[in-house]
Amino acid sequence: MIYINGKWTEGDGSTFSSISPLDNQPIWNGNYASNSQISRAINSAYDAFPDWNKRGLDSRLKIIKRFYSLLEVNKDKIKDLIRLETGKENSDSLSEVNASIAKYQNSLNAFHSRTGMSSSSLGENIQITNHKPHGILNVIGPFNFPFHLPNGHITPALIAGNVVIFKPSEHTPLVSELMIKLWDEAGIPNGVMTLLHGSKDVVRRLAKHPKTNGLLFTGGHVAGISLNKLMANYPHKILALELGGNNPLVVWNTRKLKKASSLIFESAFISSGQRCTCARRLILQDSKSSKKIIELIKNKSKSLSYIESSKEYFYGPLISKAAVKSFIDFQDLLIKAGGKVILKGKHVKSKGNYVTPSIIDMTGVTKLIDKEIFGPMIQIKFVTSFPQAISEANNTSFGLSAGLISDKKSFFDSFVNEVSAGIINFNTTTTGASGSAPFGGSGMSGNLRPAGFYAADYCAWPVASVINQNL
Repeated sequence: MIYINGKWTEGDGSTFSSISPLDNQPIWNGNYASNSQISRAINSAYDAFPDWNKRGLDSRLKIIKRFYSLLEVNKDKIKDLIRLETGKENSDSLSEVNASIAKYQNSLNAFHSRTGMSSSSLGENIQITNHKPHGILNVIGPFNFPFHLPNGHITPALIAGNVVIFKPSEHTPLVSELMIKLWDEAGIPNGVMTLLHGSKDVVRRLAKHPKTNGLLFTGGHVAGISLNKLMANYPHKILALELGGNNPLVVWNTRKLKKASSLIFESAFISSGQRCTCARRLILQDSKSSKKIIELIKNKSKSLSYIESSKEYFYGPLISKAAVKSFIDFQDLLIKAGGKVILKGKHVKSKGNYVTPSIIDMTGVTKLIDKEIFGPMIQIKFVTSFPQAISEANNTSFGLSAGLISDKKSFFDSFVNEVSAGIINFNTTTTGASGSAPFGGSGMSGNLRPAGFYAADYCAWPVASVINQNL
């Protein structure tokens, strides 16, 4: 079902299904929005924008607060749908819901801090800086955090006075429909929130339409490059690209081998490696202790269970059969290039899309294979000096997250200054990111418009005024 101007209706476009990665069984069937439905959605949003903007912040917040109170009431229901459509295990799904709930206060704080009104004296005049919403913002959501990440764009956009057209991942229509039902129950005015199912063709139509004002995208860098080329024809529209990463994790000079191996394991394999901040490359000192760390990771990986009732159950399946194939194909590519297998990832013989972790030593490989792969895979590189470790960490066109594990803080002081990434952590996982901080990266990881706390920046634009009160 799609949601246009406060009403639910069937899509008139192509048919598609949501397939649960837990067992590859269909759990939802529906249709994409047709071209005429897209036009109708944009027109209703366009008509709704002036009133939503003029009603003021306090009025908007009453509705937004009601939505967040409904998230608390429906926490288990949201968690269960996330689990069903993404395959995440329960604690991972619940963590996403809790992160979504925290988004309200973080977004409101960001609105006041980043885009509020400020004034200062300018001789006999007053200089005032205010912010205005753009209008219609198109939010394009990913599958791996189908509630939290779109909500991270939607909430600051609505607070600022924009209206939103939401196009979710084709893998997670059920989660998106529940989100919009909660907005509807909260009393969101007709046209302020719209839900359209569709493929990249729907995204392109939304982006190009003369009545829309921006595109807030979370997804892979290939799609991001395509959208960037498209939006180059529309420089008057805001474009926020939150893309992926080929993230390095460096371990240097630590005696806490078990702790280090646990941090590496979680960084690389949490959510089956389907987080954009997961560690993809492990850079180690060429030493006996480093080889011990690898052995600890290997043993823990081999002990994983893929039976949901097991106490050792840690993560779920990949999102689709195609994702499983990409994972295996990429592993084969690394091996063909000269990578040495420490632990070979395999498709678990089950009904779902489970794969075992992959650990490949790429130390002797000179060819750079700089690609983000969504799956539980870590590539190892041994180096002999810390400057080499930093150089290897930067040996990527991406720049989302990076991490250092060490007993000496002095190493991090160099690391954080020299490594190019938007999130640089010390003695914790590469996936650790706070909603009260900016989130995003450099290079192929985006267009330097971080999300998180700074999402407010691309939901409103500054207006400067000089006021003479003595005329």
